[in-house]
Amino acid sequence: MKKIPHALTMAFIALTSPLTFAASSTDLTVTGLITPNACTPTLADGGNIDIGKVPAKNLNPIANTEVGNHYMAFNVNCDAPVLFAVKSIDNKPDTNISSPLFFGVGLTPADEKLGYFWPLVANLQADGLNAAAIRSTDGGESWTRATTINSNELLATSIIGTTTPIAVKDLSMLLWINTYIARADSLTLNEEVPIDGSMTLEIKYLP
Repeated sequence: MKKIPHALTMAFIALTSPLTFAASSTDLTVTGLITPNACTPTLADGGNIDIGKVPAKNLNPIANTEVGNHYMAFNVNCDAPVLFAVKSIDNKPDTNISSPLFFGVGLTPADEKLGYFWPLVANLQADGLNAAAIRSTDGGESWTRATTINSNELLATSIIGTTTPIAVKDLSMLLWINTYIARADSLTLNEEVPIDGSMTLEIKYLP
């Protein structure tokens, strides 16, 4: 649903002169939509991926090392067909070693950025039919084709071959999540370091 900011601040300045007249009032309009159709997102396995222990000696000293490659089901179920998007939020934004589109996985005790993970999207189905993923980087003003979930972008569903969001009641997809650790020569690894990535997927209702 539309989020209303905590505060609205307005300044009014009146200019007067014996020869000109300014309007004595102005309007503030508040709009929105209350919808009875709520959507619930769910991730398989409670959204948890355990990479396990990765021996430091197995890490590439001069390049990023892929340490995890996992599939996870992601579903959104609504009370009725609804226009919505999924916003992805990186909960470790200051730990990402690469593109700002990726998701960080924590820091070493020496405050070195440990790595990142990046979910790819596959097998989209909207109400039982094959569908396409589309993304928006401007809050839903425009849309392009998508194959990944990127940090701080919107992901929506469209008919295959188009880039216009469609209303969906039941959405399912498969996330292919790749996890990488930074080149070993950039990390202090003389003790165990937890891999600690976190991403929030939030439903945003579209107008």
